[in-house]
Amino acid sequence: MVREDDLRATFSALHAEDAPPRAVTAADLIQRGRAVRTRRRTVAVVGTGLATVAVVGVALAVLPPSAPPEPLVPAPSTTTSPVPSSTSPLSTTPVEPTPTTVGVPPRTSTGTTRPSTSAGSPPATTSPAGAPTSYRPDPPVSTTPVATP
Repeated sequence: MVREDDLRATFSALHAEDAPPRAVTAADLIQRGRAVRTRRRTVAVVGTGLATVAVVGVALAVLPPSAPPEPLVPAPSTTTSPVPSSTSPLSTTPVEPTPTTVGVPPRTSTGTTRPSTSAGSPPATTSPAGAPTSYRPDPPVSTTPVATP
């Protein structure tokens, strides 16, 4: 058996020595934590950017392309005007004038018609009660005297 004096001598020798270096220190833990946070932040930013690019790519591939809007159809004219035979340097065939019908509104591609308004009168409006009203300005006041016979 070990004697008590030997044990005391062994413990006092061990107590006098320096402790071995620690494998983990507070500075190491702080540095590792910062590295992990930086890595996670980088992965989040890159992942979000890639996800956005993927969603936009799928949307462009799946959705049909949008066609430009059709130009407005001009109001029908009451007279026919001759069209010159060469309207553009690229045209090679003469263009014949087409007669227009008075009072028939032009048809649009959807099959609906637009009400035409004359340039001098504003469009009709609706009163608060729901009855259609029309804007009629007062006749202009003449400042020149009119001679009556």
